[in-house]
Parts: sequence; C-alpha cells; structure tokens
Amino acid sequence: MESRNLRNTRNTDLFREESVHKVNTGLNTLIFVMAWVGLIFNGFMTILFFQSIFTQLGQGGFNIIPIIAFVIFGGLTYLCFMIKNNQRIEYDYTFTNGTLDIAKILNNTRRKKLLTTDVKEFEILAPTSDDGFQRALQHPGIKKLNYFLNRGGGLYYAVFTNKAEKTILVFEPSEELVRMCKLVNPRNVKTD
Repeated sequence: MESRNLRNTRNTDLFREESVHKVNTGLNTLIFVMAWVGLIFNGFMTILFFQSIFTQLGQGGFNIIPIIAFVIFGGLTYLCFMIKNNQRIEYDYTFTNGTLDIAKILNNTRRKKLLTTDVKEFEILAPTSDDGFQRALQHPGIKKLNYFLNRGGGLYYAVFTNKAEKTILVFEPSEELVRMCKLVNPRNVKTD
C-alpha cells in the first residue's frame, strides 16, 4: 500500500527544466572571435607594460607612460573578456510543482540565480501579443525583468508581486512549460 502512494505522488509531481539559447547569428560569432583576438592582444600588451614598469623601477627610473598604458590595456583586456562572455548567454527555466526558477548561464561556466517565484501568484501569464502586455508595461513603477534572448514569437509575459514590488517578467518558455503553468494556475494563464 505504501509503495502505491509513493508512485501516485511521483506521478503528480510537475517538473520541467529547459534552456534557452541565443540563436547564433554570424554577427555574434564575429564579435566572439574578435573579442578573443582583442583579449589575447591586449593581455599581451598589459604583460609587456607591467614588465616595463618593474624594469624601470629596478633601474631607479620612473616614467608615467608605461603605467598609463598598463591601465589602458588592462582595462581593454577586461572589456574584451566581458564582451566574449556576453556572447554566450543561456537562460535556464526550472519548473517544480508550481515554483519557477530562472538562472542565467554565462559562457557555459558561471550560473547566476535570477528569480524564484510561485506561478500561483501570477496575475496573468500570456503571450506578448496579448493586448494586456502593452498596458502592463505602462503601469507606473512596475519592475521589468527581461529574461529572454530571442525576439519574435514565443515570448510570454507574467505579472506578479515580487518582494512587495509589482513585476513584469518577459521570458520564452516552451509550450509544455506554459501548459504546466496552466495546470497550476488555470484562471490566469492564457495560451495562443
């Protein structure tokens, strides 16, 4: 009898995990490659000017030019690193029994948790083509969360209160994820 209850509990659990990838365009690939080239070149120049500073200090001289160049090339190296990482972004949407977790993954290496919310608290979940989307965007003081990568069809918005603040979330869930949200909150979830 007990094993049957466990089986029934497992069958009623709702779980879905999905990743949203940026549609890779030629421009994104070009920016990624150019950022790598810039990273290598500027990193090399940073090291050269760093060595130059210590060589001058060892000889008892002091010149401000290598220090300025070191700071500039170091900053450019960091900028190229950030540009490179921002070309490879993913969003993970995890739905577990009515709880939606959203995380951002940078360059397949770093994961940053962005949001955890209860789908039952959604005032509305609908496609962005819905008439209410523009009205929701115009609501004064609403916090906007854009957790999507690809524009066009397939975008949905959700309005809810998060930490006592009216919030609108725009994201790109699959049809299956929207269906699961509808099971949890049937009154407030609209589909195409």
